[in-house]
Amino acid sequence: MVIDENKLSTLYPLLKAKDEDAIKEFFLIMQPHIFYFLYRFTSKREIAEDLTQETFVKFWLSLDSLDPSRSCKSYLYKIARNLALNYIERNPVQTTIGNDESLLVRLSSITQEDLDATFFMDDFQKAINTLPERCKATFLLSRFSGFNYSEIAEVLGVSIHTVKNQMNKALAVLRKRLRNYLD
Repeated sequence: MVIDENKLSTLYPLLKAKDEDAIKEFFLIMQPHIFYFLYRFTSKREIAEDLTQETFVKFWLSLDSLDPSRSCKSYLYKIARNLALNYIERNPVQTTIGNDESLLVRLSSITQEDLDATFFMDDFQKAINTLPERCKATFLLSRFSGFNYSEIAEVLGVSIHTVKNQMNKALAVLRKRLRNYLD
């Protein structure tokens, strides 16, 4: 899903004026992207949904103080990133195995191809979760949200050179952690 930058730029003045139709349209355009970004960060649907909602509430509350020279999309992602980092800091990863009969029924009908894809995706998500937070944010913004390096630099408040270094580091870690799948 590609974000129509021209559409966002036409919405920006209307957002500043708190035009309700523009805010609804902005939400409809950006909500799936923000949710997916947060889901990749947290790996939990309910948490990603809550953080997505909180992101848009914070964005709404800060409309009066938005800098007209900054991208509203970048600002929205910055809010989402900060909320995700705060969540991760407050809630360390905990793993539990439940005794769910429906899970056992579903597991019995899985093919080998499904298992291979599931194991890869699980290992891929685990590899992403091992990245340092700045690397992780850089990778997710680039590969899953379609941001270019200058947009990532704006969201993270770093230089483009730092973004390139973080992306190289992220790719090196992912290559190393997923080498069994790359052979």
